[in-house]
Amino acid sequence: MQLTVSTDIALRTLIYLGRKDDSATIQEVADAFNISKAHLMKVVMTLVAENLLISERGRNGGVRLALNARKISVGSVVRLMENSLALVVCMKDDAASDVCPLLPDCRLKGVFIKAQDAFFASLDQTSLADLL
Repeated sequence: MQLTVSTDIALRTLIYLGRKDDSATIQEVADAFNISKAHLMKVVMTLVAENLLISERGRNGGVRLALNARKISVGSVVRLMENSLALVVCMKDDAASDVCPLLPDCRLKGVFIKAQDAFFASLDQTSLADLL
């Protein structure tokens, strides 16, 4: 499994803001990580919509954490930012039942589900505060 660039940006932005006592501008965060301001804006809009960040407009505006860092789990951020968590085609919600000739007797899907559950169990136990 490889996480998307958006997930990486979201996690790094949350860590960056968690280490600051005040807000930061989008430009400051983009410069700190040498990333596209436009891509960062899309990520920040998602984090604001999910009440993980607060965005303040104006001359002294910027973004800051909306919650205590202990209340933000890495797992919740990954789930939020990833478009699909399916490791293989047959795990997708919209997968046709005839995608694989091994179905319905295939046990591989169960192995992947178990592995993914363990992955998220670990991420869910890690808070943003653990990364600061």
